[in-house]
Amino acid sequence: MGRRFLPDGESLLVEQKLDGADKLNKEEIQSLYEYEPNRKILFIPWSPYVGIYQRGLKRYDSAKYEQKIEAIQTKFNKKIAKKDKEKKQKRLRAKMNKKVNKEVRNIKEGNFGMRMGEPLAIFDSAKENATVEKIQDYMETKGYFNSEVTYTTESTFKMVSTLYTIERNQPYVIDSIFYNIPDTAMYNRVIESSDESLLRTSENYEQANLVEERDRLNTYMLNNGYYNFSRQFISFVVDSSSLGDRKVIIGLTIRNPNNQPKHKVYTIDSVIFTTDADITGLVSNRQNEEYKGITYQFYSKRYSEKILDRRIFLKPGDLYRRSNTLETQKQLSNMDIFKFINVNYDTTGGQFVSNVFTSPLKKFQTSSELGLNVSKGLPGPFFNASIKNRNTFRGLEVMELSGRVGFEGISGATDTGNPYSSLDYGANLAFTFPQFMIPIGSDLRVKLGHLNPKTRLSFGLNYTDRTEYLRTNINTSLNLSWQNYKKRRNYILSIADINFIDSDVTDSYQKFLDELEAQGNNLSNSFLPSFVSSSWLSVTYNINDYGNRNEKSSFFRYRIIAGGNFYSAIAKQIFDRDLEYFKYAKIDLDFRHSAPMNSQITLAYRAHLGVAIPYGENKTLPYEEFFFAGGSNSIRAWQPRRLGPGSFLPVDSLGVYNNDFEQPGEILLETSVEFRHKIFGFLHGALFVDMGNTWTMRVDPVRPGSQFQFDSFLKEIAIGAGYGLRLDFSFLLLRLDAAWKIYDPGSQTRYDNAVSRGSFDLPDYSNYNRLVWNLGIGYPF
Repeated sequence: MGRRFLPDGESLLVEQKLDGADKLNKEEIQSLYEYEPNRKILFIPWSPYVGIYQRGLKRYDSAKYEQKIEAIQTKFNKKIAKKDKEKKQKRLRAKMNKKVNKEVRNIKEGNFGMRMGEPLAIFDSAKENATVEKIQDYMETKGYFNSEVTYTTESTFKMVSTLYTIERNQPYVIDSIFYNIPDTAMYNRVIESSDESLLRTSENYEQANLVEERDRLNTYMLNNGYYNFSRQFISFVVDSSSLGDRKVIIGLTIRNPNNQPKHKVYTIDSVIFTTDADITGLVSNRQNEEYKGITYQFYSKRYSEKILDRRIFLKPGDLYRRSNTLETQKQLSNMDIFKFINVNYDTTGGQFVSNVFTSPLKKFQTSSELGLNVSKGLPGPFFNASIKNRNTFRGLEVMELSGRVGFEGISGATDTGNPYSSLDYGANLAFTFPQFMIPIGSDLRVKLGHLNPKTRLSFGLNYTDRTEYLRTNINTSLNLSWQNYKKRRNYILSIADINFIDSDVTDSYQKFLDELEAQGNNLSNSFLPSFVSSSWLSVTYNINDYGNRNEKSSFFRYRIIAGGNFYSAIAKQIFDRDLEYFKYAKIDLDFRHSAPMNSQITLAYRAHLGVAIPYGENKTLPYEEFFFAGGSNSIRAWQPRRLGPGSFLPVDSLGVYNNDFEQPGEILLETSVEFRHKIFGFLHGALFVDMGNTWTMRVDPVRPGSQFQFDSFLKEIAIGAGYGLRLDFSFLLLRLDAAWKIYDPGSQTRYDNAVSRGSFDLPDYSNYNRLVWNLGIGYPF
């Protein structure tokens, strides 16, 4: 606990409690504490940070650091004096300043150990009194003007626990609201929007509501023609004494501009859009062209005004609205055509002119990326390269040709010994149009401009080279995408996703598939030459920027797929080749939530559910559409894609646990919980529990126990738990997780009827490993 470092006569603050804060924001109150107990690792009553700080403190010597600074300056000044060129002198000065700043930081903030650790939280009555005063002030901002805040302590063996007690008493309530607004038109605006007001009679007085109401009125006026309006015109007077009986009178004042009888309402007289604002210094004037009341200026016409018009929400004759200004900038930026978009307003000459200035991005842009990717297994290296051609057909389209090659860090379908047995490579050509390329009315196209509508037409050729097979996929797709910013939703509707798939299977793997087929498993159909077509809808909700460490956030995505639609029927009439066709329906639901418990600990959890129903003649799915469980982003106590299905246990005829083969399923259920915590600096840790499994829709003779049954599936939920270390460099997070199997539902094997053992006893077979290590990049969810 660090008591051995305590000075004589001092005590250590070990705990702070809060009483009487029901229905109040405890986190806000706790943030007012003048000091806090020393941090611990999760819930273990031990603070290693104190020891780290004390070791750093022993080595701390400010005089020594000052001597180092003098020595550094002397050394480098001599070197600088010998250099004739300014460039070399500048480089040496920069190097000297870097070293000096390091020593200055040691003096001001302490050495590395002191910065990584923390000093003892020595009990201080002065700080306790300051905390009480802060909480008292906070309660008054919540309307509890008669509240009382006190603190008491308990001390044992030089360890002190503090209890802050809040006696709220009755809060003050808003009795009435008076308005002092000399501008009649503005007064009417305020009354019109009173339903949205945050100040309501008979409700508790809260100071924060005054601030939010001021912001609301400011935004409201800026969106209703008051171009020159600002928060400074708004003020409040709070009277808590005139009426007595804990009643508050609030006076709202909106003053007029100096020497003006009222606030001016602005209406847009004209809109001028300059498409090449980056070009300056030319003698000739820009050309002008008008479309639907907007004047477009350019030296050389590049873009379709018809399409641009759908992303511009500033029209002559409209009231000035700040929201339309921001929306115009956002939607023009979403097109990936312009480098910058600036909107300003000119009020000279008695006119109110909206000027939109844009500068184009490079027409041709190349990019490349080298990195690591993690799906279910180890990080796999990849390389991407692409070239963009913007405004390809002068309709603000973007054409992109890209190529990719990468290893996927997962074992082969029949081999766990080689973790990099999957090589993916291919090329893709895509055209992105800033509108829906479907027959809809012009009025609807204008309304859709707020939703960032896009159409993406792509053509691809991809190869997956694994130990067991080489899979070739020729793909074409037509997707529509749009966004609802207010509801934080992203939509993608795939009208057509068409794939020609051919597989070159090794003799050994084909033998394995033939053996499965002979026993009633039709997985082999997934590797026949195939025509796979589907249409699907994907919807993503992202609430409060999922993953941020300051507030609760959530992520939810669902994907609905209809496979084997009428495109397959057309293909059957066109192609005379004997192809395999698949009919299936699939839904995939993924929910994630992150809740910071304090500045050091975050609780995160995930639920993942998927169901795929094959209903074609072959009664199977394309291999890519199966569900798999296990791996670094799944149930971490099982190797990638090796868990399940159901109660099936992969034991061979020799009685050896053999997880060489992937275990595809048609139903997936996964859930994970993590307690993420900061250790020190960039080192973080996490306790986690994973649960889940996969199942098949039908009886699989080769994998007994794999079929989903409502009366038994809960007993077939596998459980794994463990601890992980994470190196968080803000731009990159490296993760090492150790996961132990806690409960293995496997009880039926291919060669035995059933395996009998205790509920939480693990299988006792040769080659069965309880511990699995997982290396990953980024969080698992």
